[in-house]
Amino acid sequence: MTPAPSPPGEYPDRTLVLRAQDGDPEAFDVLIDRHQGRLFRIAYLVLGDRQDSEDVVQESLLTAWKRLHLLDDPDAVRSWLAQICSRRATDIARRRARRSTDAQPPELLNVHRDEGPRSDPAQTTMVNAQMQALARVLGTMDPDLRSCWTLREIDGMSYREVASALDITESTARGRLARARTHVIEYMKEWR
Repeated sequence: MTPAPSPPGEYPDRTLVLRAQDGDPEAFDVLIDRHQGRLFRIAYLVLGDRQDSEDVVQESLLTAWKRLHLLDDPDAVRSWLAQICSRRATDIARRRARRSTDAQPPELLNVHRDEGPRSDPAQTTMVNAQMQALARVLGTMDPDLRSCWTLREIDGMSYREVASALDITESTARGRLARARTHVIEYMKEWR
């Protein structure tokens, strides 16, 4: 008797990518479920607007589905999706900066929505207030610095992955991250 096949949700990303490249939309749906929260956080911290961030994530996932056949290394799907999303968000942020329009005030960014039971309400309120303050600080930053900082500090990418995602050299990524960190530290002093 052969064991029953594992449900797609238990497969590693690599297997899901290979199945999706073979035309399995259910495998791609599982990838979406795994990564869309992270992509939203990237877009939100670059844009500071919930609706625009949701639009960027949807456009990024549609682009990923259309271009999935171009992904040579299935193990790189995480950084590949972040690259698509961060580039789109950065493009929108640059357009805004050229038009000199301000982003809408930051909304609450629920960073704990995928976690288990809620911590105490006071802690949740403090975390949400910190996220709002951080979103305001990031909103004052140049879009290129904001994208670097978000990919490194929020998404946890290596310097090499950040450079690849933004199509810049690793030393440029390090320089932008240093300037972005200085900016964040300066304006977030009250939260230390």
